[in-house]
Amino acid sequence: MTKSAIERAMIALGVDIGTTSITAVAFDVEHRRLLAKASALNMADVTPAERRAEGWAELDLDRVFATVLAVLSEVVRQLGTAATRARVLGVTGQMHGTAVLDRAGKRSLRPAITWQDQRAAPLIPQMLARVDVDGAGASCGCLPAAGYLGATLFWMQQHDQLPKDAVACCIPDAIAAWLAGCAPTMGDTLAASTGIFDIVRHEWSRLWLEALALPPSLLPSVVASGTPLGALNAALARRLGLPSEVAVHAAIGDHQASLVGSECIAPGCLHINVGTGAQVSIVGERFLPPDPALGIETRPFVDQLYLRSGAVLSGGQTFAILLRFFRSVFELFGVAVPDEAEMYRVVVQAALSAPSSAEGMRAETSFDGARHAPDKRASLSGLSRANFSAANLCRAIVEGVADELWQFAQAMGVKRGLRASVVGAGNAIRRNAALRQALADRFGAELVVSPWEEEAAVGAAWRAAGYAE
Repeated sequence: MTKSAIERAMIALGVDIGTTSITAVAFDVEHRRLLAKASALNMADVTPAERRAEGWAELDLDRVFATVLAVLSEVVRQLGTAATRARVLGVTGQMHGTAVLDRAGKRSLRPAITWQDQRAAPLIPQMLARVDVDGAGASCGCLPAAGYLGATLFWMQQHDQLPKDAVACCIPDAIAAWLAGCAPTMGDTLAASTGIFDIVRHEWSRLWLEALALPPSLLPSVVASGTPLGALNAALARRLGLPSEVAVHAAIGDHQASLVGSECIAPGCLHINVGTGAQVSIVGERFLPPDPALGIETRPFVDQLYLRSGAVLSGGQTFAILLRFFRSVFELFGVAVPDEAEMYRVVVQAALSAPSSAEGMRAETSFDGARHAPDKRASLSGLSRANFSAANLCRAIVEGVADELWQFAQAMGVKRGLRASVVGAGNAIRRNAALRQALADRFGAELVVSPWEEEAAVGAAWRAAGYAE
């Protein structure tokens, strides 16, 4: 391929609305080249302090959108004249959460509620008692849980907080609608994360809507993730310096986008992602009912494929919790606290220096519980006079995260050592050699890390450009 041909290649843009950061990329799909990227912290949290203590988690959607435009603008700046070759824009981001917009999709009617929100947790038993979960739950792929759109809408209804003439969707769907200047439309991979979408019939579950007394008009139409929604809003195109023909595509869940961006789309491919949370997934050709008792969900993927998945809520945040602990020790002794990057490097090195299995110290790392066991909590066991050291603690925490993921994999029927490799993605895997080592040991396979640092954003761009169809 000549240089001139590469310079004429179409550019796909991708945006990932993460829990902690928001990222945009420009990607040359034909030549597999990441051309530009920009990232900013997601500073849109507006949860009142007293509510945060109760497990609430809310975002200002307008702030999210402003950050999306800022990172896109920086990517366009980096592209320079090549920005004229941009033709598609894919959107991905955090799943499950709830944005409430007016019917036209022009404005947010209340703060968005994220996947981390726990306000609906006390209502879950009541919800599950209203439906034959083996029937409705099976075809939905997952049951409603705290932080899921279905449970959040039920909480709003029970507390008389459902706005009139509103439409509810996931956060990435709202951003895609604003970029295209159209009414909200949900991508099926995000609709399936709500707990009330029938992924077999590809429609909102009438059983769940009737049982929860949720009006169907509250929910938007659903299309396959990656379906074109329309051209980028003309005013935004001018503001960003992008061609008017850039097409905005229906949002894809960050979980599925991460697999696409990691090129893990073949049936049987095993994928581990550790970001703010963590998931282990296996690609399959047919729908298999979920196993709620074990925390196993079935999710739609691409090309009529499915994902069997288990999600660890703490995931990469576990290491942030460990750093916070060491920070408190420094403060206790009045010692200057190192910067976070240096602390993280030292923790990883300490974990690598400790013996495998941390000389018998074991960590259960469910700091945030589990969706199928919300009361589950983290713990340390096997402590002895000989093994109680900082290095063993670091090693035990790392192995605890690997153990949680391996337990989900076993529940999905994965056998150790039957695969030559497992695909790994996410910043926690990329930054943490000790975690990579522990995962390779648990799964009995080489851990192959995705070549793209922003797998989800790349996956959204790739999907919008027609990859994995």
